[in-house]
Amino acid sequence: MANESEKIRQLRNVLNLSESESTRILENYNWDVMTALNHIFDQEARQQRQQQPQNLKSVKVSTQNINRLFDNYKDNKILDLITIDGTMRLCQDLEIEPTQLEFLLISYQLGSEKMGEFTRDAFTKGCVSLHVDTIEKLKQSLNTTLKQQYQKDEGFRKIYSYAFLLGRQTGQKSLSLEAATELWRLLLTDRFNLLEEWIRFLENKHGKAISRDTWNLFLDFASQPNFDMQAYDSEGAWPILIDEIT
Repeated sequence: MANESEKIRQLRNVLNLSESESTRILENYNWDVMTALNHIFDQEARQQRQQQPQNLKSVKVSTQNINRLFDNYKDNKILDLITIDGTMRLCQDLEIEPTQLEFLLISYQLGSEKMGEFTRDAFTKGCVSLHVDTIEKLKQSLNTTLKQQYQKDEGFRKIYSYAFLLGRQTGQKSLSLEAATELWRLLLTDRFNLLEEWIRFLENKHGKAISRDTWNLFLDFASQPNFDMQAYDSEGAWPILIDEIT
């Protein structure tokens, strides 16, 4: 039951659903969070396509071309998988760095579940939903559609939640402190003025891996409206925030 409660909390955090809605969805997908998320995101992509202007709906993409694109980067030894070397080549062709926000956006769109790896199936689905079948189209959509989606609050929260899942080491439930600070700087530098104070507190006083609850609660804390910088005592509040989570 504890494991189910954690999965319900994860789904609620990503999708902003009620507990009953999250429970119903997870029951339909045998309590597999990633399968449930992929299904819901596929539904959202279909709805977005239905709402798109007619001229964009008429844009045709070739799955054959997408497969050729994938083959440019796939591993020579592992079937239907792009690994680190191929991902580095993909980044070069997209003119981005693996440490940039753009890499996080493209990883989310192409369904990467492990840092620097892409499966053929998820890659294909991501390209089809974005209406791209060449590296030039993918680059253009990254710099327009994906960045525009990220600028919206809903899009940002999806990427923020996804970053925790992608940044974890295989088999780990928590995010290493080093990975968490890198991702926070990537995602929140322009959104929260006390970010560096928070990171210094964690490095000097906390020194532990970051749980999913800490990751999510900190975003809620940093997103408070009408945040009063003058009245706020970071030295006093950081320990309280940690205590409330652990």
